[in-house]
Amino acid sequence: MLKIRILDNLTQQTLFECPINEIDNAYAQASLFEEMGLDIQIIVPSLSESLSRSLGHGPQVTAAYMESLKDEMEQHDGSCCFDDPEKNKSN
Repeated sequence: MLKIRILDNLTQQTLFECPINEIDNAYAQASLFEEMGLDIQIIVPSLSESLSRSLGHGPQVTAAYMESLKDEMEQHDGSCCFDDPEKNKSN
């Protein structure tokens, strides 16, 4: 099952994790950690990662799939799926 994780940015230690369908709980917990003064990051699986994992792909196949999506988006510059931050700087 896919999980949302909250990591301590300093140590990269997982402070909290929960199923993806409990995202409200994850953000509430993240708020508590921030109130405690911790520098955290929230890692939420993307839609593409969720699809791959729900199809039964393991971590290696999922990583390859994610890389192929990235490559595909880079090949279609200007599409609705890819926004080049470098182009936005000149505007």
